[in-house]
Amino acid sequence: MLVNLKGSIVRAATLGIAAAIVSAAHADDVHFVGSTLGRFNGGAFGATDSLLDLTYSNSTFDNTSVGGLLDLGGDPTPGANFNNLGSFSLGMANETYDGNSFAVQITFTAPFTIAGGNSTIFTDQLIGTVSNGNGGVFIDFDNTPRTFTFSNGTTSGSFTMAVNDVSIAPGHDASITAHLSASQVPEPVSLAGMACGAFGLISARRRRRSVV
Repeated sequence: MLVNLKGSIVRAATLGIAAAIVSAAHADDVHFVGSTLGRFNGGAFGATDSLLDLTYSNSTFDNTSVGGLLDLGGDPTPGANFNNLGSFSLGMANETYDGNSFAVQITFTAPFTIAGGNSTIFTDQLIGTVSNGNGGVFIDFDNTPRTFTFSNGTTSGSFTMAVNDVSIAPGHDASITAHLSASQVPEPVSLAGMACGAFGLISARRRRRSVV
């Protein structure tokens, strides 16, 4: 009776570990790492670029979604932006910005192997129109969520990204923010490996018990 009870406890514990592994592997959260560059009116992408009295400064990001969601909305810090897509600084001069454009280039180094890129990096460009608005400047981006997929042999998944418009007043800074919704699951091979390992442990316990 005692042996059977011990065996039941071992099997339950092992199955619990296996379930926990599979559950963790199915977590929706995705780790995002990357950086941005910007340009006005089709020029060269750079860490900074200026149009009249409006200046763009690039950014880096390194963050993980929570419950499958992530907002890149870090405060504007020109020259040291973090966890946004860069920021704009607007001087006091009263310039005319209508008819200009701005593009931000987003390079992802994680998650790896995003469809459309090479094995480690994917670069996407988002273009907005620049205009005067309410005494300042308004950058109107295409806010349509864009969907990307990724698969690196261990996990696969997808995420959508929507970039928000930017409105900036003279003498202020404003960051480019974005909303991401992500999910990932283990590849079938990884699931099979974890399952085999867990049930192999169960079999080993059974063999050991039978010898005893």
